[in-house]
Amino acid sequence: MPALLTAWVCALFYGMPPLYWLLALPLLLTATFMSTLAEIRDEGRRKRDKRLWSSMDVPKADVVGTARSALEGIGALQLKRFVFPWGKIYFVSAWSKLGVAQPRESRTDSDAPSPASAGAALWSLAAAVSGFLAARAMGSSPHGFRIETSVVRVAACILAGALCVVFAVSRTRRPSFANVTMFLGTFAVGLIHW
Repeated sequence: MPALLTAWVCALFYGMPPLYWLLALPLLLTATFMSTLAEIRDEGRRKRDKRLWSSMDVPKADVVGTARSALEGIGALQLKRFVFPWGKIYFVSAWSKLGVAQPRESRTDSDAPSPASAGAALWSLAAAVSGFLAARAMGSSPHGFRIETSVVRVAACILAGALCVVFAVSRTRRPSFANVTMFLGTFAVGLIHW
């Protein structure tokens, strides 16, 4: 999956000015994070960390604890030492044979956002900004696609509105699908040139 994401990013930004490659950095960072996800096995006195390119044994005495990350299905194994490149070992809970600690109790204030909802909001914001900027980058090239006629502008605005409604309806049950619809909606808006 990381290789496919990297290939898609390179194909999408091929021939673009170097400034637009800055837009690809979050996607390339995501591909890097995905390639560092581990599979953790609890083997009594030690834990085995198996990654894409290597495997290592971690003595149980070096483990500070486990926790859930802001991403659903991803856990974090905290060690007494820094682990390259993120400081912790992030693992996929479904692949691993390791219990994950329950998240810490949130504040009693009901208005305080939980870390998971804050993370989801950041992913949605990133999808919206990425869609708009990708469309602007695509439309600014000499042979780029732009929406310039009034009828097509109205159709693009209606499509963007419909995609925003789909986002609002599906964001709690299917957040990944909702973020894709947000990306497509802002991409449609970004193609409009007034």
